Amino acid sequence: MSFLGDTLTLYKREMLIFTSRLRTNVIRSIMFPLILILLLGNIGNSFQHVPIAVVNYANNPAATSFISALQAQNTLSIIDVAPQDVALADVANNNAVLAVVILPGFPGHPGAPPAIDLYYSNTQVTESETALQAVESVASSYGASINGDPPSAVSPSQLSSTFSLLPLAGATSTYKTFLIGGIIIMVAAFGAMFGGGMSIITDRSLGNLKAFLITPINKNAIVLSKILSGTTQSIFSGFLALGIGLLAGAGVAMGIVGLAWIVLIVLLLSLGFSAMTVAIASRTSRPEIYAIFAQTITLPLWFLSGAFFPTSSLPSWIYPLSVVNPLTYAANGVRDVMMAGVYPLASAALDLSIVVAFSLVMIIIAFRTFKRTI
Repeated sequence: MSFLGDTLTLYKREMLIFTSRLRTNVIRSIMFPLILILLLGNIGNSFQHVPIAVVNYANNPAATSFISALQAQNTLSIIDVAPQDVALADVANNNAVLAVVILPGFPGHPGAPPAIDLYYSNTQVTESETALQAVESVASSYGASINGDPPSAVSPSQLSSTFSLLPLAGATSTYKTFLIGGIIIMVAAFGAMFGGGMSIITDRSLGNLKAFLITPINKNAIVLSKILSGTTQSIFSGFLALGIGLLAGAGVAMGIVGLAWIVLIVLLLSLGFSAMTVAIASRTSRPEIYAIFAQTITLPLWFLSGAFFPTSSLPSWIYPLSVVNPLTYAANGVRDVMMAGVYPLASAALDLSIVVAFSLVMIIIAFRTFKRTI
């Protein structure tokens, strides 16, 4: 048979083994993201002294009182009462997560245009969500609410102003969506561990690998079939995680096009991690040693990718490691798609080139390691 024919035959065998244990594989794939979402999904509500900047165009007693009320909140910390360009620069430079622009008509009257604009940052999504909730709480005493939805204690006739939400970077989103983006990448990377690499360990212990090596098939087809089967299982795990995230309240701002981008990113990353696990499995015959090596490599990469919080919040001494981490770029790509609703060409080119380079290097290492050791 040809190289491609041998690869396809062996790939079908791998997938038959996978589907024969489908229930176990599904449970394993959904438990981890489900636990993380339940534990961390609402973590964005615990911040205090979140920095905000204020622009006061009204310059009236009501506006002064409103600013004092904001400052009195333990959740918020006003770092600047400045012109609008300065306040927006604070948000853009991550010095503040929110710019509260009090317009001349504040507090306004029922049916009037919005009297307050809120510019917020999605690069600090957890703090932004907390700050938005705190401002809404203060606004309720002025008969106003975010997006024009009055608090339950305020009747529509009492509304004096509404807020206009204006994202400075990205579309309206939540920490849950931010978290799901990291979980998808995490599950995809870990899903590869139970694919091609573990299959090599199992085949070696059962004697199947020796049988493959003495049969007249292309030996490179063994490696490629393991990588492809691991990639398939990794994608399967990643999309189970995405499905759980969507049910939990996350969103994909780019819609169907965004799902296609996520498929591409997860596919490319999965190829790299599947190849990496094949290389690791080629050097060891014991499943416990394989698991230790795989997790020792994968876990630090995941934590350094900004899965829980933006990489900008990492300590300065460890931040450079996130810059050379392929998971960082994969997570950034998925989050642009899910949160910002747009995937700029420059960002896509950088993210995909890093992930593709990682995958190619890992595939080359997998083929060479398998040939030398097995």
